[in-house]
Amino acid sequence: MKFARIVFWTAGGIGVLAMIPMYLREGTYVYYASLAGLLAWQFAFFVIATDPVRYRLLMLPAMIEKFGWVFTLLIFYLRGAMPAGEFYGSTSVHALLGLLFIAAFVKTKS
Repeated sequence: MKFARIVFWTAGGIGVLAMIPMYLREGTYVYYASLAGLLAWQFAFFVIATDPVRYRLLMLPAMIEKFGWVFTLLIFYLRGAMPAGEFYGSTSVHALLGLLFIAAFVKTKS
């Protein structure tokens, strides 16, 4: 359970810090609405961290959020709409967190 707490507190913290510069960029209302959804997920990670056993099932959509991000960026990269450095830099963090989410799910007893 301690492992899951650390993983989800870390994921939420990294996510909130990463979003600060995103809110300072120019964007459409769709962009900012998407950021609001992402911010909500960071706080969901904090909620999971408070009681991983109770919120264990919420780890499943959290995994979808991480791997969905990796898959989406993969599509952009394969289309040539994203440089390799940016792709690997962003997806490596999300893929690692997704794998840690899987490990936390397995290690947390329901």
